[in-house]
Amino acid sequence: MLAADCAELGIPHPEFRWDRPPEPDSWVAKTVGGAGGGHIRQAAGESQTTGRYFQRFVAGRSVSALFVGDGQAARIVGFSQQWTSPVSAAPYRYGGAVRLRRFDRRQAALIGGWLSALTRRAGLIGLCSADLIRGSDGYKLIEINPRPGATLDIFDEDEAPLIEAHLRAAAGGTYRLPRFVDSMASMVTYAATPIARFPSIVWPEWTADHQSPGTRLIAGDPVCTVFARGPNAGLTRRLIKGQARRLQLQWEGDRT
Repeated sequence: MLAADCAELGIPHPEFRWDRPPEPDSWVAKTVGGAGGGHIRQAAGESQTTGRYFQRFVAGRSVSALFVGDGQAARIVGFSQQWTSPVSAAPYRYGGAVRLRRFDRRQAALIGGWLSALTRRAGLIGLCSADLIRGSDGYKLIEINPRPGATLDIFDEDEAPLIEAHLRAAAGGTYRLPRFVDSMASMVTYAATPIARFPSIVWPEWTADHQSPGTRLIAGDPVCTVFARGPNAGLTRRLIKGQARRLQLQWEGDRT
């Protein structure tokens, strides 16, 4: 159990429990192995169910670290900041992430130490991701994903492909990691309302994961992924949200 490992290793982390907390307002409920944030709910409206667990809510900024494990140590590829695209049924639904061009070196070293300790404890191999929250009292580790996370695309570079690092680490070999001089973001767009027949769209090159023409969508279905690159995280995040809004007009029309 991650919480027990963190406690033994001295890694700050939120409380965790399998049974419903007596005061659930400050807790969230998650599905074991869930991804994308759509499975996370406020614990106050949840009952104790097999495959669900409870974690104390931590207020702050969401940060993710992509790293490569070799069973003994972790090498951090980079850090990203994530945001949600909330709807009533999924208040923590994944929205997007932006690669951080700069990250405090002391904090990066601290987090790297935590991830190396957990890599040794769990024998993590290859690309993995860690989700953290930065609150008023510093960082807390929320979860480890023993697989490439949703931010993989914003860290991959032709000069040092991450799939090569993943495979070489799994085989016990050496590998290179990319270096970054700018920022990059990815964002999932969702259907805000039902669409009886998705229109035919000439997709820009900065998109991927496209819905097919004629597909019937319900509100909340993903439509595509949008990408943007810029000189820093703040500008890149504003840029990608503007691109997404303009693109959505092609299937939503002007709703103002």
